[in-house]
Amino acid sequence: MDWKIADDTVVQPDNMVLCYQPEGSFLTKAPSLIFEILSPSTSSKDRITKFNLYQEEGVGYYCIVDPKTGTAKVYVLREGRYRKLLDATDETVTFTLNKCVFDFDFSRIWD
Repeated sequence: MDWKIADDTVVQPDNMVLCYQPEGSFLTKAPSLIFEILSPSTSSKDRITKFNLYQEEGVGYYCIVDPKTGTAKVYVLREGRYRKLLDATDETVTFTLNKCVFDFDFSRIWD
């Protein structure tokens, strides 16, 4: 699903978690958690452009998943800036998204 941030800024995250019911054919509010899967053609965009954009737009958690290294960099938004929680390989991370709390087992995404 597309997220229309502005008329000239539309992104389509690889995977995301919403803590609200979307209205219409695209999102207009920030997701609570976004996963981007790196590929050679998107690596720079995911690590720099989307990182900064998601931070500015208030996405609570951002995970940059690198299938080549088997690592996911997990960031949490605190005081308007992303802080790295960890480089996850086989850890289970607890995500707290407003009233929604869930565990995500990173070891299961590499199979």
